[in-house]
This record gives sequence, structure tokens and C-alpha cells, in this order.
Amino acid sequence: MNKFNKSALALIISSSFFLIACDDDSSNNDPVAFNLSVSDAPVDNASKVVVCFSEITLKNEGVETVLPLKPNDVGLDECLDQDEMPITENLAINLLDAQGSTSIEISETIDIEPGEYQMRVAVPDYSGSYVMTDEDGDGIDEKVLIEVPSQELKFSKFTVTQGGDANFTLEFDLRKSMNIPNKEGAAWHLKPNGVRLIDNNEAGHIAGTVAESLLCKDEGGILTPTFVYLYTGSESDAALLGDMHYNEQGLYIGEGIEPLASTQVKTEVQSDGSYEIGFVAAGDHTLALTCSDDIPDAPNDMVFTNLQLLSVEKGNNELSFTK
Repeated sequence: MNKFNKSALALIISSSFFLIACDDDSSNNDPVAFNLSVSDAPVDNASKVVVCFSEITLKNEGVETVLPLKPNDVGLDECLDQDEMPITENLAINLLDAQGSTSIEISETIDIEPGEYQMRVAVPDYSGSYVMTDEDGDGIDEKVLIEVPSQELKFSKFTVTQGGDANFTLEFDLRKSMNIPNKEGAAWHLKPNGVRLIDNNEAGHIAGTVAESLLCKDEGGILTPTFVYLYTGSESDAALLGDMHYNEQGLYIGEGIEPLASTQVKTEVQSDGSYEIGFVAAGDHTLALTCSDDIPDAPNDMVFTNLQLLSVEKGNNELSFTK
């Protein structure tokens, strides 16, 4: 069973570090501030999601620069090898500590030259990454290892300009990227398809409420999970909205428009719900509600309602489902 089929996690671990531009001409030697952030949307069925970073590199014209990781002050015993010994050089980040707009620095300041770069984040097998979850349904969380099949995450190229600011966020959507084997105790696979590198200078944050009358309920009137799905572009036909169906390589094979992100609505009895989706590229988007389960590695018959169109702008954007 996919334990994330009723949850969304935009793990934006927010790490921030600074890249200082270097040039022989002192008149052009303006600093370039580079921030890499991580953010996380609330997720159920997990009390801890720990990723152990072993290395982050920037590649420019064939030359790789290794970013020094922050000291592992909090998670000294979090990243353990196969013999249960600490991997002290790895940096452990509990992604649930970086929810919403909260950020966690993961790199020290370095000096680099302006130019075009590609980022690589190494998370090798047996890095110590894990999730705490109730896998067998006994009410007690167990530790289950997390692996990245390629042992690294690569992102599209970006440009660092002289005297400019480069602020980016790594956004992880575990509902899209986490593959959970049917075999109990087997490592969960974190696939790259649910991880995006977002330019914060062009990104907005969406938040709002969902009217109590629109929240999902069972036949007895008991609240069940309600989800908000986000799609790129303006779409008014619910039948064209797709599910989160991906193959083993992380390629989208669902029918309809691929979701950009999704999140579970926070709910309380006899009260409106609330939701938040962070780090969304500016532009036209469609949001919709659903009560349907969505398992990423299988086709799903989704039913979407209450479609809303929103032109996302940089900064905070509000959209509520009221009818």
C-alpha cells in the first residue's frame, strides 16, 4: 500500500548558501548571493522524513565545485550505515522541520564565478536516509530506509549573473516521487520526478481555505481526506485533469494533464479546512478539489470538482474554495 496516497509533501529543505562572484576586474567584483531552500507541506503516515545529504556540487563548463555542508550539529546519530555506525560526514535533515516558509541552511558560503551551472545532490544507497511510519498498522512507527534509485538528483541548468541574486528552492513532492514497495521492510524509493529546482525570484505561494461543506466525508458524515491539486495553465474541464501516475523511471504515463503539485487539506470537525502550496512559478494555474485516492505507481480514476483559476504572482497568493 502506498502510505503517501493521502498526503502531500513539498519538501523544500531550505538550505541557504551564498556564491560570491570572482573576476579579475575589481570594478565587476559584485557579490552573487545564492540561496538554496527546502520547504515541506504537511504529510500524514510519517512522523519523520530524514534525508542524509552526502554531497552537493555545482558544475560549470565541465568543472565541478563541491559545496561544503553545514556542520551536522543536530543529527549526529541520524545517518547510520549498515552496521548502525554514524556517517558523520553526511548532513541529516528532517524534512518535516522545514514546513511552509521555514528554511534550513545546509551549505557554507563559497566563492564562484558567474556563469551557467547545473546542480547535483548526492543521496547514495545506505546514506542513512529514512522515514518513520506505521508500516504494519500496529500503531507504532517503524524505521524504513529511503533510497534514491540513481543515487543522485540532477536539475536543469541555471545562470548566476554578475551582481545579481540567485535564490532557489528544492521542492520535493513525495506524492509524485515516493515509490513504496509492497514488501514490508523494503526501502522506499525517492524518484527524481517529484523534485524541482524553483527560482524564488519568480515564485509565488498559494494559500486559502476550503469551506466545511466542500470537505470530503464518508456515508456516516465522518471527515475523510480532501486534496487540492495544482495544474499549470488555465483549464475548465475537470475530465482533462490527470492523476499522479508515473512509471519506474519517473516518467508521467497518466491520462490527462500532469499535476504540478498536490496537498492534503488540514481539517478539523465542524470547521473550514486550510491548505498551502509553496514555491509555484508565476503564471496561470488551475486548482481543483478531489476526494479520490491517487497512487503514483498505478492508474487512478480521479474525480475533480470546484475548479478554480488563479494567476500566480510573485509572493503570497490567496485562493479559497467557498462554494
